[in-house]
Parts: sequence; structure tokens; C-alpha cells
Amino acid sequence: MRTEVIVGLAVVAAGLVAGCSADASPRDDDHSASITQASRVDSDDDADDDDGGRASVRAGRELFFNEFPGVEGNGRTCATCHVKDDGFALTPAHVQERWDRLQKARRHNPKADDPLFRSIDADDFANDFSNLKRGLVRVVLKLPTDADGNKLIWPLDNPGATSVDVFRAVPSVYNVAFTAPYQADGRFATLQQQAQGALDAHAEAKRKPASVFLDDVTAFEQTQFSSHRTRRLADALASGGPLPSTEPKNLTPLEQQGQALFALNCGTCHGGPSGTMPIPPLANVQDIMVSKPLPPFAADLPFPPSPPLRVRLWAVRIPGAPGPAVRPSTDPGKALISGNMNDFAQFDVPTLFGVRKTAPYFHDNSASDLTQVMKHYQQLFTAVRRVVPPEVPFPIRPLPLADEDIAPLVAYVSRL
Repeated sequence: MRTEVIVGLAVVAAGLVAGCSADASPRDDDHSASITQASRVDSDDDADDDDGGRASVRAGRELFFNEFPGVEGNGRTCATCHVKDDGFALTPAHVQERWDRLQKARRHNPKADDPLFRSIDADDFANDFSNLKRGLVRVVLKLPTDADGNKLIWPLDNPGATSVDVFRAVPSVYNVAFTAPYQADGRFATLQQQAQGALDAHAEAKRKPASVFLDDVTAFEQTQFSSHRTRRLADALASGGPLPSTEPKNLTPLEQQGQALFALNCGTCHGGPSGTMPIPPLANVQDIMVSKPLPPFAADLPFPPSPPLRVRLWAVRIPGAPGPAVRPSTDPGKALISGNMNDFAQFDVPTLFGVRKTAPYFHDNSASDLTQVMKHYQQLFTAVRRVVPPEVPFPIRPLPLADEDIAPLVAYVSRL
């Protein structure tokens, strides 16, 4: 049993800093004192919208902010949920503001409407938008099967299901030029696939758009960057030229301290030019204990509170085993795509470029700011060190994260 726990935790520990949701929504509300330093930006810290003079980008911008022609959808556009003023994502504050405005309008006009509030994203498929008000939208996934058509994973409370839904945060489109694959579970290889998936699932499109429209909206999204540094990086990656430095300039002593801590604790998973590449042999999907419930060895630790999402029992087929393994979870993550128990509760490693613009964090928006993100990892590191023997080397056995390390890390990460 001890060996099984250690092996299972190797994957968890490997991704200890991997989950600041790129699949997240934006706001700049770090409560750390370092936020005043993070707001001191140099000329590389903010990128203006730039279409490069390309007609496809200009056309894509119109498609992004307006309904795709001819698809016969429900009135939603890309920008309904990817809100430009919120870093092209969806914040709880934005949803609440629109909800309040809609209720006020309905006092005078009972038929007043807002396409954000469609029944597909209501908890009860009718009027309860509790999860949407947390910035979470319903994601419907077809359950994977083997070559014989046998399901590889399914909910025990509905064994006949062919698809399931989970609630997840809306990903920002910042830096998508170099952060494929897309969505928290990496289920889309291209932005065209992602756009088509959104039209089908969220805009309820009855007709497919012209393929050129998907190419155009992709072209627009590929011009959206969190800073001029990431824009230059994307250009270099696309051309195969020398890679520019992506380090922020003029770091304060606190930020320099955070830079060193980041390299040691976070760069293990947020590595490579894109900040999404773990060091070998670590995988590019990780379980960082965001899905709940927590394992028994971590249940007593003061993790930041999570949203009250539904916990279900999931059966996962194990090759060669007489029966499926059963695990509880609010969201099994990539296992819902692969059907592989090794992917259970695992999510893609996001880039942290521009992360100061994309609060709240994680796939369930459970961390309201970067301070909570660091506190989450502090508890995660503690939990893993409880069960991984001291002789197991770093990074499988992570280093402790002290209280005094949190402010420097927040200060530095806020400058990325």
C-alpha cells in the first residue's frame, strides 16, 4: 500500500505548481502588499490589440464580438464569455453585474434578455445560475470507449450515460498563439476545433460555420497577448528565430527573491519558452488537488475553500483488472477524455504569462487571487511531503513553501 501511495503521488508532486488555471478568468485583485509593485509596469508589460494589417484578423475580430453568420445559435458570441475587459475570460463579478442589470431590466420588461444566461449553463437547466455566478460554465463531454464500444469511465449514479457534464472556468485567449492544446484538459489540438466546440456546446449552433470563419477567428485570437514580451516570443517561435528574453525588467528586491523561488519551485512544471513544459520525465498534465475531495492525508490541511461543486463517484476501467476502480471527484479532468486512470483529476499545465490579468484561478475558480494560489501550493507541498519518503529526491518530494515565500512569489508572478 505504501508503495502504491508513493507511486500515485509522484504524478501529483510532479505538478505541484502546474495548476494556475490558464483555463481561468481575469481580475487584478491580489491582496498581497506586493500588488503595488506589480502595478508598476515597464513598456513591455502590456500589449495593445494589433491586427498586423491582416484582413483575416480584422474579419476574425468581427466574428469574435458578433454572432457567427448563418449558424442559428442562441445569441451568444465568443465575447459573451471571453470578456475583453476581463482579460478575455469570465469573472464572477462580471456575471453578477450582468445578472443584476438583467433583473433590473425585467422589472420594466419581463421579456428582457441577456444571452449569457441560457438554460444550458443553469445548474437546474432553468433558473439556478449559481455556478455561472462563480464564473463557471457547463462543459459536456462524451464518455470515451474502447475498440469494442465499452465505456472506459462513467458515473456510478448514471451507468447508462454516454456523456457527462462538469462546471469549469472560462479560459483566457491571451497567448494562445503558443499554448496549444486548448481547454483545461487539452481536448482541442487547434483553435479552430476549440471555436467549433464552443459554437456547438455554448452557442447551441444549429448549423456549421464556413471553415474560413473559424480560420479568421483563430487569426484574431492569435494576435491577443498579455504583453509585448509574449508577442515577441510568439513571433520568434513561429519563425524559428532566436528566442527573446521573457523576463520582466527592473525587478525590485522582493521580485528578485520571488524570481529565485519561482525557478526552484515553479519552473519544474512551468518551463520551456511557453512556460507550459515540465522537466523530463514529468508529464504535461498534473493533479494538484484542485478537484475534490482531498485525499485523507491532506484532508486536515487549510487549503483555500473550493466552490460547492457536486462530488460524484466515478468508475474507471483498469486493463486486466476484474472490475473498475471507483474514485470520488468533482471533476476527473483528462480521464474524461482518455478513460485512463493515470489521467484522473489531471489537467494541462498552463502558462503563467499574464497571470496577473486572469484571476480567479484553477479550473474551478477556487483561488480568488495569486496569494490564495500560493497558499494552495503551500498546503499541497505539505501534504505530499507527509507521504513521500525523505529519500525520494526533489521534485517528486517538493521543498517546503514557507509563509515568508508567498509575498515574493506573488510579486514576481504578477510581473510575468
